Amino acid sequence: MKNNYGLTNTELLIMELLWKEARPMSFREIMDVARKKWKKEWKVQTLNTFLNGLQKTKLIRAERSLASSYNVYYALVTREQHIHKWTKELVEVCYDNSLVYLVKAYIGDGQLSEQEKKELKEFFINL
Repeated sequence: MKNNYGLTNTELLIMELLWKEARPMSFREIMDVARKKWKKEWKVQTLNTFLNGLQKTKLIRAERSLASSYNVYYALVTREQHIHKWTKELVEVCYDNSLVYLVKAYIGDGQLSEQEKKELKEFFINL
């Protein structure tokens, strides 16, 4: 299920790693983190499947390493850029591209606090 900014739990783990490291990482480095830190006993094909999926969605890129004949992987977008794009798509699809509908859905039957009202007013005034 894709519930983490449009990513599966595993895709998000890989992206968080690449964002945190902020450098190209080899397949072996990613697999080592998966085994040691995340306690995943993946086969090579499993990690390959996740990395290929992230490449198809243009979140990461694979390039041949200068130091070896193996690929290195790196993020093409920052975490903030990805969340921004995902949020825009969510508003477009779920709320008919309307920020007003989004806010109404957020509030539901409840009320905004005075602080939330103040923050929203300041935000819209400063647009």
